[in-house]
Amino acid sequence: MIAFLHTSDIHIPKFDDLVKKFNSKIEVQHFVNAEILASALVNGKTDHETFCAEVEKIKASKPKLIICTCSTYGGECDDMEGIERIDLPIAKYLVKNYRRIALAYTALSTKKTSEDLLLKSAEQLHKTIEIVPCDCSDAWPFYESNDFENYGLVIAEKIRTIAPKVDVVFLAQASMEVAKQHLKGLSQNVYSSPEFGIKTFLHNFDLI
Repeated sequence: MIAFLHTSDIHIPKFDDLVKKFNSKIEVQHFVNAEILASALVNGKTDHETFCAEVEKIKASKPKLIICTCSTYGGECDDMEGIERIDLPIAKYLVKNYRRIALAYTALSTKKTSEDLLLKSAEQLHKTIEIVPCDCSDAWPFYESNDFENYGLVIAEKIRTIAPKVDVVFLAQASMEVAKQHLKGLSQNVYSSPEFGIKTFLHNFDLI
């Protein structure tokens, strides 16, 4: 069984479909705690105690694999046994294959943890990278109001302004994948974490 920890229930259908794409027989459970992201946005730091309590609750279900889909809490995953962060596989891939990486984010709470992930991956690979921040936080109100069409449009507009300065674009949050449909024809490749992460973890845990 695979268990997901989300900070919004909008991610449930997407990750259900992705798991089924690679393994239609495996059981999937979803746990949602929107409050931990709300707390991080208000306080500027993650809610360590609540996050740990949530993970321990999930572990009681005895899943073979737990994946956190919230990039803001990626650093918490790094410091805790038994939970994977969805953005780790794609970050390693990008660092291995590109030098100038645009880091696009809509939640300000995601910026530092995603930067840290890229830099840590670069250190492990003994590689120098340049991270070019792409602040798409103007799109965040659309996410909060479930207006994903405009959410994607605003993200895409921001990315188009910075794309000529970089080799690749990294959509730091799983929710930002909706912007891809508005970036067709862009010279730079645009990567997001969900499918790449699911495929990698299922393979690593012998679930494909």
